[in-house]
Amino acid sequence: MIKKMCVITDRYPTEKYPINTFLDQLVCQFVDMGIECTVIAPYSKILDRLKKNKYAPAYHRIQTTKNNKQFHVYSPTFFSLLGRKLLKINFASIYQKKFERKAYKVIKSEKIECDAIYAHFIVPSGITAANIGRVLNKPVFIAYGESSLSIIYDNFKLDYIKNILKSINGVIAVSSKNKEELLNKKLVSDNQIDVFPNAIDSSKFHVIDRRDCRKKLGLRDDDFVVAFVGHFINRKGSNRLSKALDQMQDVKSIFIGSGEEQPTCHNIIFSGRVPHSEIIHYLNASDVFVLPTLAEGCCNAIVEAMACGLPIISSNRPFNDDILDESCSIKIDPESISDIAKAIEALKNDTEYRKRLSEGAIKKAESLRIETRAQNIASFMNKCCE
Repeated sequence: MIKKMCVITDRYPTEKYPINTFLDQLVCQFVDMGIECTVIAPYSKILDRLKKNKYAPAYHRIQTTKNNKQFHVYSPTFFSLLGRKLLKINFASIYQKKFERKAYKVIKSEKIECDAIYAHFIVPSGITAANIGRVLNKPVFIAYGESSLSIIYDNFKLDYIKNILKSINGVIAVSSKNKEELLNKKLVSDNQIDVFPNAIDSSKFHVIDRRDCRKKLGLRDDDFVVAFVGHFINRKGSNRLSKALDQMQDVKSIFIGSGEEQPTCHNIIFSGRVPHSEIIHYLNASDVFVLPTLAEGCCNAIVEAMACGLPIISSNRPFNDDILDESCSIKIDPESISDIAKAIEALKNDTEYRKRLSEGAIKKAESLRIETRAQNIASFMNKCCE
């Protein structure tokens, strides 16, 4: 039985920089279940500065769950200017080695004890956990939630990843598509992996008074509002949504996120970052959630929007199949601006259709609660350890 867990990740969320918030929700739930967790999240301070990220956590902090239980988070820094291949130099390998050294140093210097190591994503955390697990003779579990395996083998050879994954005890895949990727590449065996879609903390994301939320944003009751949450990049589709909205009349929009593809459509109410705890107000002020994404592991923003009762318009690609169906969503070709616009128009002009998908979204979100996910993952890990 796992009673103490060491969690390794590349960055852990802070109030000002809400990255990997779904991992924080999982860790908090583990802690509330009685599993003692310690998080180790090395990061390159200079790399974050170069990317203009406002990520600057203390080396050590104590965080508190909603049930007032505490756990430790360590964020040691290391020097790296790049985390990927450039020309003939594999900076990703250099980044990986420095990340791993920092994580192991924290375990030794802080005398961290654990029954198992849980890593968030294969690179750099999973490789680190596998290597440290062999040294400490501890079971290792890796959450595979990357949007594509190409993110990994662009920087590391598949044979190397295969050898790494052979030594671990289990893989937590966030979608059936992710599981099939690893099985098709023969990187894991079928009894070594299971699917656990991302989930929400229902105390943080749920339906609240729509009129109050709209009043805070200066919206009228009859405004039709589209919400987007994600990085402003090509993969997520902020620019494609912006172009679709420019074709439409009487539609307002909210874009929560940041990145190089800033939305420019007319009638934008808000565009930019907000603390994760405030997203609930923007979602509940909206009518529809749109994310024309090209690739995902399992999108937490979609699950959060469903919990707030929003019909979903998103990609018709396999990574969405575990969380979206016709009861709660309209699936579209994420590369078709015309498809995006038609789906928005369909929901804008048909209130009954919108209501039906809203009710379906709430019902679907109820099956994707963090309490259930944490229990299932813990049971899977304990079974693998046996």
